[in-house]
Amino acid sequence: MTFRNLFRKRPDTKVEDIHHDIQDDQPYNPYTEARLLVGHTDSVNQIAKIDEKRFVTASNDKTAVVWDSETGHRLCVLSGHEGPVTCVLPLKDDSSTECSSVMTASTDMTIRVWELNSRESFEGLEEQFCKRVVTEHNGVVHCLVQLNSELVCSGGTNLCLWNKSGELHHIFDRQSFFKDERGPIHSVLKLDNRNFGVVTASHYHRLSVYDINTSVATETNRFSLQFVSYLEECGEEPISCLVSISGNLFASAAHKGGVVLWSTNSLRPVKLFNCTAQQPSRSLLTSVVIKQIQAVGERYLFVTVANGFEVYDVIGQEDGQGRLKPLASHLNAHDCAITYLEFVESRSLLVTAAEDNAIRLWGSPNKLPRGTADVNTSYKANIEDFLGIDLNPKSKKKPLPIVPKLLGEMNLHSKHVIVTKYLGKYGLATAGLDGMVVIWKDGDEERDKSDILVQRLLTHSGFLSCEAT
Repeated sequence: MTFRNLFRKRPDTKVEDIHHDIQDDQPYNPYTEARLLVGHTDSVNQIAKIDEKRFVTASNDKTAVVWDSETGHRLCVLSGHEGPVTCVLPLKDDSSTECSSVMTASTDMTIRVWELNSRESFEGLEEQFCKRVVTEHNGVVHCLVQLNSELVCSGGTNLCLWNKSGELHHIFDRQSFFKDERGPIHSVLKLDNRNFGVVTASHYHRLSVYDINTSVATETNRFSLQFVSYLEECGEEPISCLVSISGNLFASAAHKGGVVLWSTNSLRPVKLFNCTAQQPSRSLLTSVVIKQIQAVGERYLFVTVANGFEVYDVIGQEDGQGRLKPLASHLNAHDCAITYLEFVESRSLLVTAAEDNAIRLWGSPNKLPRGTADVNTSYKANIEDFLGIDLNPKSKKKPLPIVPKLLGEMNLHSKHVIVTKYLGKYGLATAGLDGMVVIWKDGDEERDKSDILVQRLLTHSGFLSCEAT
């Protein structure tokens, strides 16, 4: 189902309304056409890109659905789980970006591995290609991470290593090993610039580091997990998220706003800062301030801060106490807590989704002029366009932090929006508690496609040639 011309003249709003700086027809919002995708009957927990033309969604309705990114057609329903699907992982092949299979996990304490055919033979099929159902991990899985072309790590009740076919290498029984660690693992991060290993986060105030060891006792390599240490310098608040910044750096965030930047080499803190320092009223903070961090260009961090967001440069300015100053800050971006954010580099836009059911676009309406040397846009240039300022140390700067402008708002979801996923030239996918999946399309591009299609149809029918004679 497609909706066109979504944005008409808005009713008058008060000056203090968050929408007061957005124009009625939203001229800076490219996503003015929406397609509603029918396929789920309960809340959608995750969206993952399979390749440039397909993506997959995981839902509490016990299914995962594969979609065509361009048309929004449902390609296949992966059904068989007996509980909500908690996470989904498209598995990349060694020598290409193509995915040959998808792995899903569920509260039914199983992991399923699904075969994906080529897009041509896969399109339109409702058959499922479940290659394997595994249960050896003995618990619920909350995250799946591909470590290399052959190895997958699952985190939840326990920490496990698998090959891409779903064969178990090793299970680390956390409940037997740890006596005081609270809750299941919600994040697993590969440590790139160190001995092969991972760092994990649960709803506990310490991170856990594991080495991955290789045994060649058999004809094929076998991998095992070995606990190395806790990372203690996280304060006393539970860890809410974990993100890789570069091969040398990763970040963890605590519920109440503390962020720690870690060295992957020494596993020691490099910098610490608190995202609630600028919050005007601590009493207004939700129980979990930071729900997500996105790293951009191995340097910039976009952080949710309760109802708002902040942007940091990890090598940027510090205050007198050695804490990072934000490049940008908007602490009243939504009426309720932000659940997800995503920076779209190619458009220099920040997308935020929240519990107020809205998706909003943030940035600067004025892109910076660039010479011929800047044709190949860098991450820094994209950030500058987002902020509307030149970050060159020699340039005259506006006072920091910048308050990004509201450039667009999309309202089709009837409940909390949980996740977004940029689909490149095919638009922006969003999903939430209402079970709806929406692809937001660039309205100008879709109209151009429609005009070309109409011209071809008229030419094919002979109407245009007859009219010309």
